[in-house]
Amino acid sequence: MFRKVITASVLGFVLAGSLVAIAPANAATKISNGVACPTANKTTKVGGTVYKCTNNPIVNKTKLTWVSSDCINSGATYTKLNASYLSLVQGMPATLADLDAKIVAEQTKVTESAAKADALDALVVTWQAKVATFTAAKAALLANPNPSKFVTAISTYTTAIRSLTSAIASNTAASSALRKIGKTVATMQAQRAATVSSVDQAKSQVAQALSLRNLICQKGL
Repeated sequence: MFRKVITASVLGFVLAGSLVAIAPANAATKISNGVACPTANKTTKVGGTVYKCTNNPIVNKTKLTWVSSDCINSGATYTKLNASYLSLVQGMPATLADLDAKIVAEQTKVTESAAKADALDALVVTWQAKVATFTAAKAALLANPNPSKFVTAISTYTTAIRSLTSAIASNTAASSALRKIGKTVATMQAQRAATVSSVDQAKSQVAQALSLRNLICQKGL
């Protein structure tokens, strides 16, 4: 009787051991980032999250593992931003050289334009003095007891005053336009500063995208 009890106990233990050994083999593997998968590009959905059998950039770049769609999307965003950043950095020297050349050319124009504006302003002052002189002379002729004797002279003064007044207005406008060129230089310099700053901004965006990708793609998610 005692031997039967022992035999039954041993048999039960063996069967229990068999069940313990079989259970993990039959249990489904939990799918998450980094878990090995058999077929490239195969997809499956777990709890609302889609996983793809491919290479996880931070878990294993050579072996196939399940990778969440969030990881894939964040990786694509990082890759795109990084490519744009590298392109920006590569083209920056040429971009800045072009802007610097334009700024120098514009500054030369500013100097030349300022000289032209000064010359126009000097003419305006001269013409204003002539207008004052002609106006006074015309007034004197009109005040003469017999102004009809000076009809021709009065007409000449009138024409000269009208012509000088028009020239003064034209030169004043031209001088003002020439002096505005300096504002263009300031705008171009601001553009250059913004261009340089864009590199730092792009670098920061890449760092943030990489950090987010590494967080989302970590094993077990």
